Amino acid sequence: MLHGTRPYITFNMLSIPYEELTVGPSPSENATAIAVLDSGILSNHPLLQNAVGDEKPFTLLKSDKIVSDKPSDDVGHGTKVSGVALYGDIKDCIQNKSFVPQLWILSAKIMYAEENPITGEIEAKYDESELLEHQLDKAVKWAISIYPNCKVINISFGNKFNRMLGNKRQFPLATLIDDLANQLNVIFVVSSGNIPSDFLNINYPDSYPNYLFEGDEETKVVDPASSAYSITVGSITQQFGPANNTVGQLSFSPAQTHYPSPFSCAGPGYKEMIKPELVEEGGNIIYSPADSYKMQDIGGKLILLNPNWITDGRLFTVDYGTSFSTPKVAHQIGILCNSFPYYSHNLIKALLIAAADIPNERPPALNNIGYNSADSELMKLLNVYGYGIPNVNASSTSDANRVLLLAENKIKVDSIHLYYFYLPSEFVNTVGERQLSVSLVYNPPIRRNRIDYMGLSIEYHLFKNSTIDEIRSNYKSIKISADLEDIVPEQLKLRKIDLSPGVRTRKRGIHQKGLKIYTHKPEIDATKPIVLSVVAQKKWISDPEYLQDYAVVVMVKHQASIDLYNRIKQQIEPEQRVRIRPG
Repeated sequence: MLHGTRPYITFNMLSIPYEELTVGPSPSENATAIAVLDSGILSNHPLLQNAVGDEKPFTLLKSDKIVSDKPSDDVGHGTKVSGVALYGDIKDCIQNKSFVPQLWILSAKIMYAEENPITGEIEAKYDESELLEHQLDKAVKWAISIYPNCKVINISFGNKFNRMLGNKRQFPLATLIDDLANQLNVIFVVSSGNIPSDFLNINYPDSYPNYLFEGDEETKVVDPASSAYSITVGSITQQFGPANNTVGQLSFSPAQTHYPSPFSCAGPGYKEMIKPELVEEGGNIIYSPADSYKMQDIGGKLILLNPNWITDGRLFTVDYGTSFSTPKVAHQIGILCNSFPYYSHNLIKALLIAAADIPNERPPALNNIGYNSADSELMKLLNVYGYGIPNVNASSTSDANRVLLLAENKIKVDSIHLYYFYLPSEFVNTVGERQLSVSLVYNPPIRRNRIDYMGLSIEYHLFKNSTIDEIRSNYKSIKISADLEDIVPEQLKLRKIDLSPGVRTRKRGIHQKGLKIYTHKPEIDATKPIVLSVVAQKKWISDPEYLQDYAVVVMVKHQASIDLYNRIKQQIEPEQRVRIRPG
């Protein structure tokens, strides 16, 4: 069995009778909706029917492969994806024998069934030109028009012939997604893509996981996963695995629990942006030395809703791929939107990123890399795991020894915002690992035909052992402009808390997270505030009055059991969640 103690998957788990399950009613009328753009949905599946808000096919202009009166899933892919988007972890629902939908699913059929000429399998396909020309735009606008509370768009497909590598320009489909996300205020969640089987046949398992960060184009994120606005999702392995896990035995995988899935595409994204931003469980590949690289061992696969539940006599089936790790993150975003309906999408994304963690147990090639490593090494880790595995519960609440401080604001170009808060003396003096992190998300205008894709950039810095007046006074000594490369005043450089990755790496994208880990007592004067500077720098925006929305989340965490939450809360206004005080 792979690393972990849970039982091996059996067909008994797949064959649990419907009568043994608790199936909840439809979600509330104002619950968040996730639009699944895929091969359609079998909306009469017993575990989907209470939560499908609507379904619609988006026909092609040049063929009849999608028919206007047939929105149903003729492949099965969209049904599997929708089940994960609705419930998150199907396996956990089975173990609890409870399927209670909290979200609505809107199904936009933009893919059709086509036989693979090599394998003979029926696969979901899309016409790239038609999707780009009209299908994607119409599908997203339809979902929002029929249900204004549609806040999340799930895309579990990509163009395997378009992979982001080097200095490639942004792909048109990714640009369209960025445009729609900006115009319609919706969150896209996009799969990073799967590595081709012919590449894996040669490189897996012998070269795993090195091929994920050695620069092979076949391993890079696919279009539209390079979209700047999208939360791009890669895949990690789950706890289930083959009965044997030793090379040379019947079945084997070098990918232990929460290692990168052997098939998951890696970053970086466009202009070296960190992609994927998040990872979730999407399956494993079980290797059989006596057979091919891919053995039909269900231990490597996720449990999903079965599109063929009537003919198979089972509600559940198994499959693997980034197609199924992606809707897990879409589900978590939907739950956060339910919990905080008035939070901006910038803040929802920042909260999810802030609480994400890279697993402690990693493949040997990545295990010695951490946030204290140089950026050139750290990027190997981030290009595979992103910021880590999201945790919706940790995104929703602070704990006694882990505090989230948040702010939303609008900033003019070429200007600075300052925030401050105080660390309790216990944070500094109590023995144990300590963490400070800052997660920032913003939504700039974009233009594909500009050298600078985004109209402005935002960066941030964290300072210690200074008063707010000292920080403000020193920033007045510099003039922010598009040409200014070093935005930290010279007098403040020794007081800056160096977050990893560094600012030049972070600011390439709009989803930014910097982390500082202290393993020994930090040189921080707890009588003085921690000051956060947020700096907006103009690129091609011409309007001097333009205001850019952004959200920032600071996380303060200590390994020891000390009540950071109440100590910090005493120093700033009490709210549902502690907010950073503007300076």
